[in-house]
Amino acid sequence: MKKYSDSEKHHWWHRARRQIILTLLSKYVPNGQQNILDVGCGPGETMSYLERFGRVMGIDVSDEAVRFCKGRGHEDILCASAENLPIKDESFSLITMLDVLEHIEDDTKVLYELARICKPNGVILLTTPAYQFLWGDIDEICKHKRRYTALELSEKLQAAGLHIEKMSYMNALLLPVTWLSRRLRAMTVKDGSLQSPFDKSYPAWLTSILELLFKIEAIFLKSWNLPFGVSIICVARKVRKVKK
Repeated sequence: MKKYSDSEKHHWWHRARRQIILTLLSKYVPNGQQNILDVGCGPGETMSYLERFGRVMGIDVSDEAVRFCKGRGHEDILCASAENLPIKDESFSLITMLDVLEHIEDDTKVLYELARICKPNGVILLTTPAYQFLWGDIDEICKHKRRYTALELSEKLQAAGLHIEKMSYMNALLLPVTWLSRRLRAMTVKDGSLQSPFDKSYPAWLTSILELLFKIEAIFLKSWNLPFGVSIICVARKVRKVKK
């Protein structure tokens, strides 16, 4: 878990994604007034950054993640499945779920649960990996169930009674490189070995370029949507009570 925490804090992909997330939250959510839940909080790195928007609670299915979070000072945290959240209806005004939905078999049930615990006019921010044709080692290592298109995710969110405020792809500039590298690896590696892109070492200059190319999208995403990308980011709002 310490390795995962260090990756969330320092890896260029996590740092760039975090800037995009915080940029969009600053647009859709007032600072310092929210009751926040981070679903699938992992080592708790995101929870620390969300504190500028209000009081943060975390939930994760992993006992190890919960213990790690508590060890770093996050006391308001539960160990539970996102499919059956032990939380009262309409408890949170902001819910984040960052690259978690793709891990869960019954993603529809999870989205209904998020809608149930979200307050009226509350915001749910999601990120997921995009496009099944980008399936690679990272999906196998992380035991993903699927990758999404924006249309698929929109339909599932709307079925759960949520209004889409923003639905966009992100990490668009690196899509061709990502696709090519995964196809080349699939064609050349025949022994079944897996390699996470987060374990690869890059020269500092290349890391800076990759991070800049991803981070620059925060400027565009504040006003526009991107038509393609390696990931999807969505801001949804609860505008009515969810039918049980």
